[in-house]
Order: sequence, then structure tokens, then C-alpha cells
Amino acid sequence: MTQDQATTFTSRKRNIPPRYIFFLLVFLMYVISYGDRAALSIALPTLGKEFMLSPVQMGWVSSSFLWSYFLLNLPSTMLLDRKGARLIGSLAVSIWSFAMLLGGMAHNITQFLMTRVLLGVGEAPTFGVGATVVRNWALPKERGSVMTILLTGMQLGLAGGTIAGAYLIAFFGWRFEFIALGAIGLVWAAIWWMVYRSPAAKTSVPNRAPFSLNSIRNLFGSPSFLGILIVQCTQNYLNFLVMSWMPLYLIHELHIDITRTGTRTALCYLAAAAGAIVIGRILEHCTFRNGIHPPRRRFIVATCLGGAATIGFLPCFHTMTPILLILGGSLACLIAANGANTALLTDLIEDGDKIGTVTGVTLTCSNSLGLFAPIVTGYIVSYTGRFDMAWYMCAAALLGAGILSLLLVRAPISMQRDQ
Repeated sequence: MTQDQATTFTSRKRNIPPRYIFFLLVFLMYVISYGDRAALSIALPTLGKEFMLSPVQMGWVSSSFLWSYFLLNLPSTMLLDRKGARLIGSLAVSIWSFAMLLGGMAHNITQFLMTRVLLGVGEAPTFGVGATVVRNWALPKERGSVMTILLTGMQLGLAGGTIAGAYLIAFFGWRFEFIALGAIGLVWAAIWWMVYRSPAAKTSVPNRAPFSLNSIRNLFGSPSFLGILIVQCTQNYLNFLVMSWMPLYLIHELHIDITRTGTRTALCYLAAAAGAIVIGRILEHCTFRNGIHPPRRRFIVATCLGGAATIGFLPCFHTMTPILLILGGSLACLIAANGANTALLTDLIEDGDKIGTVTGVTLTCSNSLGLFAPIVTGYIVSYTGRFDMAWYMCAAALLGAGILSLLLVRAPISMQRDQ
């Protein structure tokens, strides 16, 4: 019996469709990815003291993995479309997990920054892998819900990485935290290589047309693609801001220690993950109760972005309960918006075999903006002593992106010149 036959036989025997196993593994990939990113945010106060970093320098360190990440989003996802999610998924997670191991062994800030750049190299195709698996294995009617559920893995990873990191730092130090989390990723990479397979129809496709610069230009000529891209850029900015600065923000506002900060931060992420699933399911049911019409997902996107914009109310509060409620609610809406927006892209792109590359284009643009979030916030905190302006900027951008999504996202996205 071959390995493929054994995998199919085992899945049938247990009555678990293989696609659910693949979705679970993608979910865990997002958990590990964002757990590794959270490792730095919770370690930043301790690491900053060890390396004697200012708030501005902390902002640059927080954004360092994005330097290579956004540069390689497009090349790595073009490679993904040619080589497949099995190889690229295993290779990507192995590279970034090895970078985590090296990060825990760094002796100075220069060495540490080099490991963060390597982390970005590994993480570059992550969301392309996820989008490819969803396009290949999810039914059209369930893509929005599947993508939202998968993306909650980001919040679970941030929660787990933050709270586990806080206690690992407290008992063993930040270096052990990085090494332990890196080892988990290597285990996932081995399992993905052994388990994942592309659909039979996908493996027999003969010759795919190359993805050219003309195709990219045609993408940017599509109003629907521009609307999806604008939403991706604004939500990525807030996502990276929160991911990089939330622990320090809570320490600044609530004057609590690192373990309590880790617990509160994790609570926000877990509440956001649960809330995103509920919000996404309710809005998807209401939007498609009379039938599936993919462009109508833009109403879900706009509604959720409006909810995420409540982040602008944070400067009005200075006690724990309202701050945690606003953060949790805003992040829940942000995840739901991201899931619906990603589903819009997978639904509207006409050439589904290039979904990985198209995802890479959106990530290249959105991450080129998102990498400034930790840096800009560092300067805001350094010069004003507060985070207020950062929250106001995000709220205004999210509202604007929701309006543009309603106006622009209507037609299928073509990469052909004649459309």
C-alpha cells in the first residue's frame, strides 16, 4: 500500500474527510506563525533592557522581520504556484522555526536582527499556502467561514505565544522561549510533508501560463482588486501595530507586570478569535440567505471594518475592563473582516490556479505599509509619551477602507488584457 493510499484509507476509516485534516493543519500553521511573532512582543520589555533599546529602536526591531517578509511575498507565492503547497509549506515553516532557534542564541542586537530577517523569509508564503489550500479544498459557499475560522489561528497563536512566552520568560528567560517555540514549528513541518496532498485534478494540470508583469498591471486595473487591496493594507497596519505594541501598551496604561500583561493580552486574543467566528457566521448567514453572490461579501467587510474602528475609543479609557473590551471587540471585527476580504479574493479571481501569486501581490503591498506600523508607533510614543494618535489614525483608515470596499468591489477580477 502506498503512502497516499494509506492516508486515504486511514481518513475513510475514521470518517474524517482529508480536507478537514488539511484545514486543521493550516490553522495550526497560523497558530505557530503568530505564536512566534508574539514571542518578540512579550519579550520586548526584557530584551529591550538587555540590549538597552529606546522606544524608537524597539519599533524598528519589531518591524525587522517584515523587511524580508514583504519583499519575498510575491516571489515566494509565485514559487508556491509552481511547486505546490506541500513543499513550500514544509520548507517555509522549517526556515522560520530555525530562525527562532537562532534568535534564542543571539548575543547582540545585530545578530538578533539577522534572525528576524530570516524569520521573514520563512513566513513570506504562509498566507499564500493557506489561500491555496482553501481554494483547492473548500466549497465556494463555505470559503468565507473556513477562512475566518482559519484566521482565528492568528489570534490563538498570539494568545498562546503571549501567555506561554510570559511564563517561559519569567521562569527560564526569553532565550529559552524562542528555542522552545522554534522546536514546535519543526514538528509541524515534518507532519505537513507527510500528510498534505493536492487534489487529483490539480496535480494533473499540464502547463500553466506564467504570471507576468502584464498580469500584475491588469490586476491593478481592476476596481474590485483595488478595493480588496485597500482593505488588506489598512487591516494589516492595525494588526501589526497591536501585535507589536499591545503588551507594552498595557504595561504603560495599566502599570502591571509581565505575567499579568501576558494573561490580559492572551485574553484579548482569545475573545477576539471566538468573537470573529460568531460575527463572521452571523453576517455570512444574513448576507447570503437568498443565495450565494460573492461580491456581496463586501457588505460583511465594511460592517466588520466599522466595528474594528472602535479602536479609536481607546484613548477615552484608562482602566482594565473597558480597555480589554475595546481591544477584544475591535480585533474580533478585524479578523472577521480579514476572513471575508480574503474569501472575496479567492471567489472573484478568475484564474484560480494563480491564487497563491495573487495573494502574494496583495501581501507585498499590504505588508509594505504594515511594516511601518511598529516604527511609526515607536516615534509617536517617543515624542508624545502616549499611544492616542496611533489609535486615531487606525480608526480613520478602517472607516475609509470600508467605504471604498462598498464602492469598488463588484465584478470578477481578471488578469487578461481584454477585460
